[in-house]
Amino acid sequence: MIKISCAACGQILTRDGRWGDISEWDNLVAERCSPVAAGVFVRLPEDSVSVLQPDNQSRTQVYSPENAVSAHPEMVIRENWTSAGVDQGCCGSSGMDGPNRACTCWQMVATEWSDCYTQAEIRFLPDTIVVSE
Repeated sequence: MIKISCAACGQILTRDGRWGDISEWDNLVAERCSPVAAGVFVRLPEDSVSVLQPDNQSRTQVYSPENAVSAHPEMVIRENWTSAGVDQGCCGSSGMDGPNRACTCWQMVATEWSDCYTQAEIRFLPDTIVVSE
């Protein structure tokens, strides 16, 4: 089992999970669905492009760097991090402006998507986290 912690202070950010293969990550999921199952972490092998379809207008944008770690929102220990950076959306976080979650030590660690028109996903920034087994 693995877990993710903040590289700056060591705070544990996730529940225990397992590494999944890139085939277990689906970036074309429906709104509010997670591209990865709860309990699974998937390392994204390249800059990640997400497809958004607000108002039936499809567009793509690079949202996370190579080696970012995708996680289901249920994997995060919410009391160990906070909203930070530009964090907007009508009923959740759009993720449109990049990293929007920080550890309680204020180290930016991830981008969360949780708005009504986005996937439900956390992508941890590879240079700000430590993955331990």
